[in-house]
Amino acid sequence: MLVALLVATLIALFAGQALPKAISVAPAFWAHGVLALGVMTLITAAMQHFVPVLTRGRGPGRWTARLPWLMTASGALALLIFAGWLDFYWVPVAAALALFGAVAMIVWMLDRARKTLGRPHPGLDWYVAAMACLALGLIAALLIPLLPEWHAPLRVFHLHINLYGFIGLTAVGTLQVLMPTAANQFDPQAASRLRGDLKWAVSGSLILAIGQAWLPLLAWLGGALWGWVLGRMLLAWWRLHRSHILGLHGAAPVLLAATLGFAFALIGTLLEIGSPLTLFLPGFLMPLVTGAAGQLAPVWTEPTRPVAWHHSARMRLTRWNGARALLFLSAALLPLFGYQCSGMPALTALVWFGIVLGLWLSRD
Repeated sequence: MLVALLVATLIALFAGQALPKAISVAPAFWAHGVLALGVMTLITAAMQHFVPVLTRGRGPGRWTARLPWLMTASGALALLIFAGWLDFYWVPVAAALALFGAVAMIVWMLDRARKTLGRPHPGLDWYVAAMACLALGLIAALLIPLLPEWHAPLRVFHLHINLYGFIGLTAVGTLQVLMPTAANQFDPQAASRLRGDLKWAVSGSLILAIGQAWLPLLAWLGGALWGWVLGRMLLAWWRLHRSHILGLHGAAPVLLAATLGFAFALIGTLLEIGSPLTLFLPGFLMPLVTGAAGQLAPVWTEPTRPVAWHHSARMRLTRWNGARALLFLSAALLPLFGYQCSGMPALTALVWFGIVLGLWLSRD
């Protein structure tokens, strides 16, 4: 299921970047196609894959395993609403479905933490916090039709707490572990950073979202807190994984590009450069998903294969990732300098990786 969701998310990313100017529908349609139908479902399924590892326990039960499909239903309902096929007052229904899924995920993760032998990995706390941010964003969406006079600030809060809270916390919490795995080098400080920096990342997400919605100057404090977290992580990577993150091949260069893209997206949001997705989509989400796919797809498709086979598959999927990382970085940087064509290099890198992944998936 994870690989199918991964491919679907790559397609949603392509459509969300390439088709808005060709097909005339509300911008919210494309945003929810990528974020609600694609990313929210993929993150929920990926958490169900990683949480048993973080807690050294068993996987989700029969009903918990179906939560990603509940998220899919919520995202699909949102698309019908923003395509104009359903009345706007269906928004609370779509939000309530996803809210139920988010709360169920939190309950399941906390239960897994209680049943862990010993102390669970600190990455679990980042996932719980991420789902809590998603729940806050969905509560804001629920309130929009009920409080029409607050429509604009609630919509802004909903968007930013999902981008920098739900997706940001999930991504950075995973990257702290995924980068050392991609570089094949142990990071002795990763766990302590995860424990110590969560409060700053959560505070940064909440303050940024509240600031963007109601007190713009406050948003800069949220950005600064996130900058502290990202700076510590990037400095550790530079010290430990320099040769890998600057390499021509492997997952590490694209994962670095995604992290820098997240930082540039924060800057773009604070400077109000285009819409919040102007940098976030091509500069952060695209390299994040492709970088994670190159590293994890072999394990997700063939978990019982030997380690050597997984390594060989990763080498094939991540070949020339350094060049793709430069394309993604240019997509994150161009809007900061006033250029509006940032989507093209990111789409080029995305299609390039999609072809490589498709050829690999169709192997004999």
